[in-house]
Amino acid sequence: MMNGEVEGSQLLSHRVSMRLRHSLAALIGSLSAAHAHAAVLWMDQAQRLQEVSASLLDTMPVPRPLPSLMHLGIRSDLSFLPSPNPRVGAKLEQLPSSPVQSIPAVFAGAGILLSERESVSMEAWAGVLPAGVEKLFGIEASLLQYQWGARAQLASARFGSTRWSAGAGLAQTKSKVSGKISSASGGDSFTSDHTMKFVEGSIQHLPSGSWLGVMFGDKRTVSRLAIQEDATDLILTDTLSQAGQPYWSQYTVGVATNSGLAIALSELIVPSRLEMPRVTVSWQFLSR
Repeated sequence: MMNGEVEGSQLLSHRVSMRLRHSLAALIGSLSAAHAHAAVLWMDQAQRLQEVSASLLDTMPVPRPLPSLMHLGIRSDLSFLPSPNPRVGAKLEQLPSSPVQSIPAVFAGAGILLSERESVSMEAWAGVLPAGVEKLFGIEASLLQYQWGARAQLASARFGSTRWSAGAGLAQTKSKVSGKISSASGGDSFTSDHTMKFVEGSIQHLPSGSWLGVMFGDKRTVSRLAIQEDATDLILTDTLSQAGQPYWSQYTVGVATNSGLAIALSELIVPSRLEMPRVTVSWQFLSR
């Protein structure tokens, strides 16, 4: 009888031990799956923040009709930046930002008359936002930006008092933010390199100088976010392939005066990234 009780007790102990092992294995498995899901979610959030932050530092050219003569001037596109959600996991990875963003640029171009009413025009521009200017916008980190580009247009004035134009071009913007980004200790950096191609069209009312313009383009952005405190170094290549529409668009209304001053209002739409209003102010001080 004693032997039977011992054997029964051993069998019960064995069954309890096996159930505990199975339960622990299941629990560890579920915790591992939850940890893996959290890691994937963190990476998705970090990538999303990086994509939006890079778009905030980008500056697309604005669609506008080009003069059919040689011209030279200066301009600045003021972009009114929205605030992205900076949460990554349980932490706020706030990139430095300001209410507006702008890269002052110099532009120059020339035109060729094909007939009394048709012309081909070309324009190139280059701009820089030197480090230190960003302090005026309340940014604690250091921001340095460069931009250059070129475009060409074919225009026709055969439609009464209007002038129609269509063109294409390319541009590149390089940005670097360094210093206090994610933490008060500083030492972080964010860089982005945008290369874009675009097509544009516009219709201008010649007596008033006002115009409507539209632009579509694609881009390739390589960005890098390095956070010293978290030992994080994320490099991302974004071609808008994850967006519902793999191109960005911009819609503009503007007016030019006889003195060479022009003002334009635009709405920039980057699918799955942002929508951003912009104001462009330019002064064309040479035209002949």
